Amino acid sequence: MGRLRGRNLHKRIKIELEDDEGTKYTLALEGTVSRDKLMKAMDMLEVMDVPLEHSRKAPDEGTFFGKVQTVLETTFAAGDFSSSDVARELEDKYNQPVKLSTISTYLARLADKDYIKRERFGNSWVYRRVYLKPTQVAER
Repeated sequence: MGRLRGRNLHKRIKIELEDDEGTKYTLALEGTVSRDKLMKAMDMLEVMDVPLEHSRKAPDEGTFFGKVQTVLETTFAAGDFSSSDVARELEDKYNQPVKLSTISTYLARLADKDYIKRERFGNSWVYRRVYLKPTQVAER
């Protein structure tokens, strides 16, 4: 995916949160989005007292699907990635061979469920996470 890092891609980031009372908050950033701009947006949400932690349960790393989710949440929390990037990371992290077609299928299903977004780039797909946890942004 090194060929994409050098290009200035137009980025869209949408942050959707819901508080304990059911109030929904949406913040969208579009254009040249830097880490600094993203952190300012998160600070703004914090000043508004919008809850920043997501209550979704952690992925089950005992399943292959859980391993894919874990890699997406840790290694690819921000930025673009390909199915090859995910396959390589899974092989490195879990020390087991992975078929690229299997990863492509899982990523397509996650895109259908709006867990990740995907866009055509030439003859391949480029993926990115739909939301970011503040801790994931800070780790980058």
